[in-house]
Amino acid sequence: MTDTATSGPPPLSPTPAESLPTSRHWPGVTSSAGARYLLLVAVLLLAGAFAGQIMHNQILGTSWASTTLRCIDEAVRAVPGQGVSQEFARNTHVQDCTRPVQLRLALVSLSGSFAVLLLGVASLWVLPRRLMRQAGPLVKAPAEWQHRAALAASETGVRRVPVVVWGSVWLQEAFTAGRPGRTRIVLPRGVRDLPPAQADAILRHELAHVAAGDVTLVWLTRGVWWALAPVLLVPTVTIVVRDRYHEHRGAFTVLGTSFWGEYGVRALLLLTVAALISQHVLRSREHEADLRSLRGRSREPLESLLAGQPSSAMSWVDRARATHPTAARRLAALRQARLPLPVSLLDVTVTGLLSAMVMNATAELAQAGFTGTSLTGGPALLLSALVTGSLLSVGWGIAVWRGTPAGGGAGPVPRGALLALAGSMPVGLVAQLQSTGTSGAGPSGRWPLVVTLPLAVAGAGALSSALARLWVRRGGAAPGSRWGWAAAVGVNLVLFTGALRIAQESALFLGLSGWRKAVDALALSGMYSASADSTALGLAGVALFALWLALRGDRTLPPPGAGATTGRHVVWTVAAAAGAAVAARWAYEPVVPQGGSLSATQFDCWAATCAGLATLAALLALKGASGLGDALYAAPLSAAVAGAVMWARYLGSWHHPLQAAALYATNPFSQLALLLLALALPAAFLPTPTLGPGRGWVAGLTPVLAAVLAAAGVLAVLHSGDSLLFVPPTGTSP
Repeated sequence: MTDTATSGPPPLSPTPAESLPTSRHWPGVTSSAGARYLLLVAVLLLAGAFAGQIMHNQILGTSWASTTLRCIDEAVRAVPGQGVSQEFARNTHVQDCTRPVQLRLALVSLSGSFAVLLLGVASLWVLPRRLMRQAGPLVKAPAEWQHRAALAASETGVRRVPVVVWGSVWLQEAFTAGRPGRTRIVLPRGVRDLPPAQADAILRHELAHVAAGDVTLVWLTRGVWWALAPVLLVPTVTIVVRDRYHEHRGAFTVLGTSFWGEYGVRALLLLTVAALISQHVLRSREHEADLRSLRGRSREPLESLLAGQPSSAMSWVDRARATHPTAARRLAALRQARLPLPVSLLDVTVTGLLSAMVMNATAELAQAGFTGTSLTGGPALLLSALVTGSLLSVGWGIAVWRGTPAGGGAGPVPRGALLALAGSMPVGLVAQLQSTGTSGAGPSGRWPLVVTLPLAVAGAGALSSALARLWVRRGGAAPGSRWGWAAAVGVNLVLFTGALRIAQESALFLGLSGWRKAVDALALSGMYSASADSTALGLAGVALFALWLALRGDRTLPPPGAGATTGRHVVWTVAAAAGAAVAARWAYEPVVPQGGSLSATQFDCWAATCAGLATLAALLALKGASGLGDALYAAPLSAAVAGAVMWARYLGSWHHPLQAAALYATNPFSQLALLLLALALPAAFLPTPTLGPGRGWVAGLTPVLAAVLAAAGVLAVLHSGDSLLFVPPTGTSP
């Protein structure tokens, strides 16, 4: 754009009836691009914590090591002997003894994060000012332009109207910058030459950034990135100076070790990847701002503005560094005529990569800080799962729910996106800065986690997609109300937090027992897990939500007089699987060397689990990948029915019937949750069969298949002896 006219602003453009069908309840806080920004900021802050940890080891490492060794020696003397109880007592003694030095380690590590955050926040006043100076000299636009901005701000929901200023004659692109509370829209002077509607479109686009909270988030991310580099250099400078004056070693001798070489490579890789990811997310926000700005307006002015821009070939390096998408790409996004844009493979890859880094680094930091308290162990891992699951529930969950179009209830699952999510998480675990100098160690056993984490999270992604299709079947469109978005965020939070927690626990037991005893590890992290109650509660909540969606969509219970439908066969499948599992369990009573009534109770719980698993398998055989949604409520319902029947059989003999009922509900649900996550990703790649006219009898075979599978599964469990049982020597049934 060039400054060829000096006339005043054009009149306000009319508001045509044609506009994008956007939702007024699309808050910026639930933007998938915004979630990726938050993930990136979290990764950079946690990298600062690792630099703080290295500083702790340089200055206080000797004190930490001597205290730890002393505590271990005291524990051995205080609790002699061998056995599980003795090992537990010694471990408790060591944790209590090392609590002060572990807390000091966590606080010093967090000081690195605090330094990065402090410098990043300070950059909110420095970096925008620097950019505006480069775009200047800036001249405040006339009052008419301020009025135009105020009108556009009221339409886009912006309360504090930014000041509109003119940039220099060399400025080619409009942008929005400024410190918090004092935002400015910097326009090229050539905007005055544009037709009225096109000038209006530029203003609305910049105000859409402000309405979405992009301005502060983008500049905070840039500030944290710039702040991280000097913080990462502090440990290297410290070690060089210390060794130069204390041990008289040169810098090349000190930094030439394998640790510092690996640290430097990983730090450079992190900064490079973070910069590329930041630019990619920024381009995604440009698309969102385009679409937001068209609420209640025609897209023709913005389309004509973009179509008039010259298109030039760009190298892949230029495309990666670009702040804005190409005009052709923006036009293609506009012509999709819906919000939001479909989730791209690159978006999903970024989400998976950053999520793995955040989860593992948060877990390590929490474990150190909570040592010797009631929050050590499981609660520390749960905290890391909750933090990461919150961001995944938006970065993946809400993005997929928004991307499920109306009429897409029977559409295919995003298989490519699931593979990208699963494939990027191991890369994040291995390539993270916190892996410097390690060889598979970690709070959950890093190499087992490389296997369990992608499978569990991708499984949660497949189940989230299935729930999205159930939602669309219910209402014909993605969630549009605030309650709808709250429900979508909540159910995705439960899915991803539970998946992350199960992955952590499975990795822990796999690391302890080895791959040859993988079945034992899966049972210990499922039915016999310390977090079985919360896992079962989460699955129950997801199942009830899925059942409510199915009933509201009139897919499970058809109206009277309607022909046989797949939904009706779901009901029969649940009943058949539960009945067959109960019959098989009562038909054969295995003999086990120990356990008595507790062994019988655990066999009952495994039988209920088999009922749910058989229901899942039968529905997948009938409907392929599209059966995952119905399986989310049908499989738990089948397990619950089977468990309730077996519990009721001994109702008169239970000493604590309510405690027994909780056991019959919790154990099957917690194991079924693990199996659902493990099988969801392979199930997403099953073909969806089409039942044409005259082939409705195939659906009638589904209950038969479920009954056969349930009975076979129960008999296999009963003939396995005590291999699936966990019976303490003094165990008794409730």
